[in-house]
Amino acid sequence: MLSSSQFLSPHFKWSERQSQVLESLAQEFTLSTAQLETLTTEFVRQMHVGLTSTKSKDLAMIPTFVTGRPDGHERGSYLALDLGGTNLRVCLITLKGDRQLEAHQRAFKVSDHLQEADVTELMDFIAISIQEFISSEHISAKIVEHPSDSDTLELGFTFSFPVTQTAIDAGVLLRWTKGFHCPGAVGSDIVQLLQDALNRKKVNVHVAALVNDTVGTLLAHSYKHANTFIGAIFGTGTNGAYVESARNIKTMTTDADEMIINIEWGNFDKDKTVLPVTMHDNKLDRESINPGIHVFEKMISGMYLGEITRNVLLYLIDQRLLFEGTSSPTLNRHWGFETKFMSAIEQDNSSTLIPIAQILEQDLGIYLNTQVDREIVKFVCQLVGKRAARLSAMAVAAVVRQGLKAGTLAEHGYPLKVSANDEVQAKQNGSKVEAVGHGASTKDIIRVGIDGSVFEHYPHFEERMYEALDEILGSSAREVVALGIARDGSGVGAALAALIATKNSAGST
Repeated sequence: MLSSSQFLSPHFKWSERQSQVLESLAQEFTLSTAQLETLTTEFVRQMHVGLTSTKSKDLAMIPTFVTGRPDGHERGSYLALDLGGTNLRVCLITLKGDRQLEAHQRAFKVSDHLQEADVTELMDFIAISIQEFISSEHISAKIVEHPSDSDTLELGFTFSFPVTQTAIDAGVLLRWTKGFHCPGAVGSDIVQLLQDALNRKKVNVHVAALVNDTVGTLLAHSYKHANTFIGAIFGTGTNGAYVESARNIKTMTTDADEMIINIEWGNFDKDKTVLPVTMHDNKLDRESINPGIHVFEKMISGMYLGEITRNVLLYLIDQRLLFEGTSSPTLNRHWGFETKFMSAIEQDNSSTLIPIAQILEQDLGIYLNTQVDREIVKFVCQLVGKRAARLSAMAVAAVVRQGLKAGTLAEHGYPLKVSANDEVQAKQNGSKVEAVGHGASTKDIIRVGIDGSVFEHYPHFEERMYEALDEILGSSAREVVALGIARDGSGVGAALAALIATKNSAGST
């Protein structure tokens, strides 16, 4: 169990009042093993609710209609389209088998006008962009092999806006975000709108699959690494997807054995019944553009970590415990303290912490800072950053627990805890997990493909996640659960979704 005192090494220059307040902050932000267990139990319960009920719920648990996972032997070439903001990306992904692939891509700028134009104009622009890419890369159906024997190019569409998916190649747009306000789209099937534009412009492309970036991350990692069970995003935002046994999905019917579920875990515990929110989290939530929504995401994502830290620093300034009670216009400004500052601050292990002083002075306009001030700033960043990593690990551990209890991991005999009181031992079915470490490759390893700048670049984030996984799942966790970087889920993953959809369609005819 992690105690708050472990954060505090002796700082003889800290005043008694500083030490008291910082110890109190440490207690608020430190998650004990018992707290992690409570959160994990509730997360699994909310997953079950989402899988069995269509009513309002914390975790949406959206069926994606993506059945099966790539095994790395797939071959063929598929188009991928990624629309998630002001840049439109068109890719050609060539799968070479033996877990090897090749990617070519081109980006197109989505103008301010197109972000507000009628959706027909936006879709026509996308169709023309796809045609330009096909022409520039000299792509034709003759050189693109895929299972359907069709002369049409198959495309996977990563669409990073809220949709209700009704089939692997259909989804109704719920609302625009990220500055888009195109009339005629909300309430319509976004795939059909794109297909209509491709047909209008006589572009010989079929939209075979609609995916979100989390599902794409899982698929992309699966192609490179066998036994990938979870795809996760820990970056500006956060979400997770995983492979669920079809028998556990009560909100729909399917003949498949398994299906990827989009958890939408940013909304976990929206009523804050178990999440250990502080007054600094509540302040951020109240002042956000979506108060009361995605509270969990706001505790762990890159968009918000800097703002939580800013709130804590201002709290200390107001008590005259930091910078002699003096702030700056930048630090006073909403979102003025960026998460990238936290990352740089945690990386500073120098004796004088001069690199931290440079951030305070050059980026934040705080020119009067002592070494004690710099130590306190680093301490606050560690509190916020470590809590984010441990909450992230909790979400991963909960999904693993769901798989161990009743899902696709249930029959493998993993030596992991499925509840707080478990004896850590494999099931007596002759299965044994080879302890090979998280860098090795074995079919028994539970692999988690992760995309996102926070996981990839924030100091100690991965190791802190492993520490929490060990506390929740038992000491074998870091030998059994492998966290790995999975890049370009929106490109490679979308192409793989198109492959799966095309293969399934060919098999059903």
